[in-house]
Amino acid sequence: MTQYNIEELKMFNQVFLALFLVADFALYLFFNNAVFPWFALLGSGIGLAIIVLCWTGKKHTYFIATLLVCTAVFSLVYNWHTIVH
Repeated sequence: MTQYNIEELKMFNQVFLALFLVADFALYLFFNNAVFPWFALLGSGIGLAIIVLCWTGKKHTYFIATLLVCTAVFSLVYNWHTIVH
């Protein structure tokens, strides 16, 4: 494999890891609570992003950006019925 392919695989792994972490945690919170605790989801996503940013700097920016975007999206998705009504 070339260096370009390795870098692309690292990028995809960062994006998919962030997506699966947030999606699994949001699904866990959705099934274990009557009212979706969106503060817990937002706090965990932002907290993990801050921790990774402090530890690695700008090395894992795709992971951090995807983590924050997915946290916001899943927070809206699981609270859509509360926001609209």
